[in-house]
Amino acid sequence: MNGFEVLFMAPEGRRHQGEQVLEKVISLASQLGINSYTRRLDTEAQGQNGRTHSAHFFELADRPEEVMFVLDDHHCNELIKVVTAAELPLFCLKRSIEYWQLGAST
Repeated sequence: MNGFEVLFMAPEGRRHQGEQVLEKVISLASQLGINSYTRRLDTEAQGQNGRTHSAHFFELADRPEEVMFVLDDHHCNELIKVVTAAELPLFCLKRSIEYWQLGAST
C-alpha cells in the first residue's frame, strides 16, 4: 500500500498549555480515529537553533522523543491539519512510503 510516515519530534519534557506536546499529538490522532503509532525515546538530537537535546543524568526531561504514524493520504492530511491548528511547538517530518501488514495482526 502507498501512504505516508508522519514523524513528530520534541524533547520529552516540552509542554504546551500544561500538557506534554507529544501526548497532545497522540490525543489529537485518537480523536481522528488514528490509534496506531510508535513512540521512541532517543539518546541525542540537535535542533535547528543548534541546541543539543539529550538524556543527561540531571535532566532526563530534555531527552529527544518521537511519535511516528503510518497513514493513508486522508488521515495524514487531517492529522497534520489538527496538529498545526493546535500550534504545538514540535518538528514534523512527512515522507511517502510503501507499507504492508504481514502475517496475523496483533
